[in-house]
Amino acid sequence: MQAVFIIISEADRLQDVLTGLLEVGITTATIIESQGMGRAVMDNLSIFAGFRDLWSGNLSYNHTLFTVVDDEKVEELIPVVKDILAPGDSPSKGVLFTLPVARLVKFTPSKED
Repeated sequence: MQAVFIIISEADRLQDVLTGLLEVGITTATIIESQGMGRAVMDNLSIFAGFRDLWSGNLSYNHTLFTVVDDEKVEELIPVVKDILAPGDSPSKGVLFTLPVARLVKFTPSKED
């Protein structure tokens, strides 16, 4: 099993990535808003206030999506996400990385509850 993390730097790509996940049979994921270090530094250090105003259009929040899937699904998913986030010669719109998962425990109510 692998934990798959996809950081999407353009909000308008989120729905396309979710559709891609569904196309390869991945039906569960968690999505959180996130920010890169550049934005955090500019938001917290007054020395960069002028730069923040110049780049404010380029420093939107990211979406970070994560899920746990079987190893085989990762190999199906990577080309799908690559086509969405870096089509052709376009600059990348995000990043994907995986980490091995030694154990996954789901906490669901039993039928007796």
